[in-house]
Amino acid sequence: MKSLFDLCEPRDSIFDASKRDTVLNLSHLISEKIDAKSFFDENYVTGGMAVLLKESFRRLQGKTDQAVFKLTQAMGGGKTHNLITLGLLAKHPAFRPQVLAGLPDGKALPEVRVVAFSGRETDVPHGIWGEIANQVGKAEIFSEYYSPLKAPGRTAWTKLLKGPPTLILLDELPPYLDNAKSISVGNSDLAKVTATALTLASDSPVVAMS
Repeated sequence: MKSLFDLCEPRDSIFDASKRDTVLNLSHLISEKIDAKSFFDENYVTGGMAVLLKESFRRLQGKTDQAVFKLTQAMGGGKTHNLITLGLLAKHPAFRPQVLAGLPDGKALPEVRVVAFSGRETDVPHGIWGEIANQVGKAEIFSEYYSPLKAPGRTAWTKLLKGPPTLILLDELPPYLDNAKSISVGNSDLAKVTATALTLASDSPVVAMS
């Protein structure tokens, strides 16, 4: 029987000291700091990732009613990695066929609007819904929900997200919600208002969260 050393050939990038401590997050996705080709050249689609990708794109095409995908893995199990993979494929249709057979190509689903938020950004001034509105390019539509902070309703979300299919990626929500509990909003707190806002948002787009 061959040893693991004989069977596996490590990539050159493994020995690149400049990449050893690189940790990607959703801010890199939104700021276009991830090279899609390099990312997919060095990644493997697991069974769980394939399910997430297939079902998410089915929703984006209007073929299923399931709109929310909650990723639960233990201790650094690749949740952010899965979200980034989904986001890159939504933004770059040309890579879909080579990454996973069966995903819609650029003709079947040419445009997907991608929005992403990391809960490590605990100081966003207008709540998560304000950040989503800003990334969509329609911050003014939610202007009445910023001061004082209050959760947009279903009609407001529908108006905001009207247009191309929208993918909303939410990562590291526990740190954000823990901090939000300390921020008073009327007789409630920001954590409860945020939970209400995100529940209503799930009616329209694809929402993947961890």
